[in-house]
Order: sequence, then C-alpha cells, then structure tokens
Amino acid sequence: MGEDRYIDHDQLATLLRYAFPETEELLPLRYNLLNAIKFNQPVGRRLLSNNMGLTERVVRRESDILKESGLVDYHTDGMRITERGIRVLSLLEDIFYKMSGIEDFEKQLAEAMGIRKVIVGSTGASDEHQTLTEIGTEAAKYLSRLIKPKSIIGLTGGSSIERVVNGYKDDWVDFHNHEIMVVPARGGLGNKSEYQANTLAEKLAGKLEAKYQLLYTQDNLSKSTIDELKNEPNIKRILGTIDHIDILLFGIGIAEVMADRRFLEQEEIDYILNKGAVAESFGYYFNQEGEIVHEISTIGIDLNKFKSLKHVIAVAAGEDKAKAIISISKLNPNLVLVTDEATAKKIQSYLI
Repeated sequence: MGEDRYIDHDQLATLLRYAFPETEELLPLRYNLLNAIKFNQPVGRRLLSNNMGLTERVVRRESDILKESGLVDYHTDGMRITERGIRVLSLLEDIFYKMSGIEDFEKQLAEAMGIRKVIVGSTGASDEHQTLTEIGTEAAKYLSRLIKPKSIIGLTGGSSIERVVNGYKDDWVDFHNHEIMVVPARGGLGNKSEYQANTLAEKLAGKLEAKYQLLYTQDNLSKSTIDELKNEPNIKRILGTIDHIDILLFGIGIAEVMADRRFLEQEEIDYILNKGAVAESFGYYFNQEGEIVHEISTIGIDLNKFKSLKHVIAVAAGEDKAKAIISISKLNPNLVLVTDEATAKKIQSYLI
C-alpha cells in the first residue's frame, strides 16, 4: 500500500482546473449561490435572481442541484443552508479564491496601492446589503486575528462598521479577563443610533467581554465648542485612551457626502469640492493624491495618530468610493482594505 498523500488547496485547485475544466465555471456559480443563501436565508429564487443578476431558470436549476446534494433545504418561507452546506462552503472558500484568481488579484492590488493587504470579501453579490454583510464578516475575521491581551480597539461609526461588529462571532476567541478596551474613535455625526460609534463600541465590547468608554459628543460642532469640550475631565480621559489605540477600524467617506452630513454651508462644500476633495477622514478632506485640501474642527483621533498606527482596517464598498479609497490609502502603508470585487476592480482601473 502506497504512502498517504496530502493535497493542499493550491494543488487541489490546479487538479480541478485541469482535470475538470467545467468546474472553473460551475464552482464560482455554486459557491456564490450557496453564499447568497447563507447571508439572505430564508430566501426565494426570485430575490436571489435579482441580487445575483442571474435568470430565475439558472437559480432554479442550481438550487435543485444544491438541494439534491443536501447543501440547502426548501421551506415554505424560502431556501435555507444546511449544516452540511455550511461545512462545504467553508471548505470551498480557499479553493474558490485560488481558482478564481481573487487571491492573486488581492496581492497585485495591494502592491499597486502601496498598502499592506487587500481583502476582497464579496465577489458575487449585486445587492448592497449582502455585499456589506459579506465584507463586514471578512473584516471581523481579520480583526479577530489582531486582538491581543490589553489591546485598545478604536472604531468609527457607519453602516460598514456596523456590519463588522454584527459579523463578529462571540466564540471566535476567548478574551475574558484580557483587559481589552474598545472606544469610539470620533464623535457622532447624527447617524441612526445603530450606526453610532458609541453604540458599536459598546456592542463589540460585549462580544469580546471587554471594557469600553463612550464619547458623548457630536463631531460637527464649532471649533470653540470642541476646544472647550476637550478640557472637560471625562472627554479628556477618553481622548487620552484614543491616543493609545492599537487597532483602528473605520469606514471611508466620500467628500461630498460627508460634507453634507456635517451640515456645512453650500459655499463651503463648493469650496472643498473645487479644491479636488474626494475623501474625508478625521476632520480632513483629501484629494485623490491623499493631500489635505481642507480641515474642520472635530473631536476624536487625529491624523498623526492615524498615520502612525500599525493595525488599520478600512471597510468600504461601492464603486463610487473608489477614488476616496485611493486617497485614504496614501496616508498609511499599514492599511488593510476590505472591500468588494467590483470596487476593487474600479480602484485598479484608476491605478493602471
């Protein structure tokens, strides 16, 4: 009897590509369909068809194959992934990324952007909700690998970061009694309460069994008010903690959108945009080269702290954010970007 042979994911992907060439087309289709069912369950064929840009005929055919394989079940309220389906999806992930070329694409894009890493966390979803949920889960997985005892984690608000916090699983790592701290990295901007940095910091701390501090102040106040607030004992204390953040998790804003959320006067918005601003972070507006074109008063993490951090995770989806992402990527080479495939390709098109 011959020696046992171990085939790694690279070898298996190569074997499938050459011995079973039809899998190059079928694997991405079934992987993405199974993934979509997982994130949208219970879900019907019509919604899947709309979300994935496929015909209902294709979705019906492929769903029936998945059902016959015991990977999904049909219910009156829609399809659901089975326990076997979850296990298979997990095993397929690495093979899919190698066969589809996503892994190589991530490395090439990170090199072109001059940053540490790019993670393409969503490949087949055309639905914004599913895309954000998928990249949020991938960002949460990466975050879990960075957290150490006594880590201080800072996060901003927004829908992207809300998906990261929701995607973090309580049982990934046991951080009980490890003196971890979670803090909002900046004041609020009047978003929905579930998107506020304070809300998200408290929720993530609960999942990590960590301590947390809250920053009870708006981020769109006048300079004199912010300067006065910075001298308040409680504000001063949390700003001191923010200055010692080890890991920062943040979303990326389009300059025009963020200026509107800050209720800036139209004259000031026009001035900022005419200066070439494409992105906003930490109270600064940047052009596509990452150069500061305008500054406003904010409360929270400052730009110098951001530039010095070793662990920085940006979570952003949407092709309209491509220029903003490129701009912010120029500020810190340690940046890890988690985005979707369409946005990643749009970024690449600007860099070629």
